[in-house]
Amino acid sequence: MAKYMLPELIHTSQTYEDFLRAVQGKGLKIIEAKASISLDIGSGASAVFVAPNGTDYEDLNNYSAVLKLTYKDMLFLSAGDAEAVSENEMLLARYNLKADVLKVGHHGSDSSTTPEFLTAVSPKYAVISVGKDNDYGHPSPDVLAARLRRM
Repeated sequence: MAKYMLPELIHTSQTYEDFLRAVQGKGLKIIEAKASISLDIGSGASAVFVAPNGTDYEDLNNYSAVLKLTYKDMLFLSAGDAEAVSENEMLLARYNLKADVLKVGHHGSDSSTTPEFLTAVSPKYAVISVGKDNDYGHPSPDVLAARLRRM
């Protein structure tokens, strides 16, 4: 049976309800994505969730499933939309966050990619998923100029 992993949260938007119906309609089993859950991918790859670490966040972004992927000798960390609260929890949990490639959290917003988190990850490369000229002003000039350029 195919599986779909997502953080456990209660969200009542119509979009989320439609999403859950679509996943269930396709016969996919929903499994909770949370810190310390490991995935055996095979072919020299493995993955472990390093967030979310909590269950009661004010901001939905902190429920983001943050995944560390190892493929042979390459390390990738995908931070989803995790913000500073979630980043701090990962640091406090003392996860090995070191990665060669970081998918920057929350589209490069200044609410994530804290200097402490960047120091722990210490990536060689950073990737930001963002639409050009978006209404949110992402990525943050501070994240680009003051944080990522120092890597």
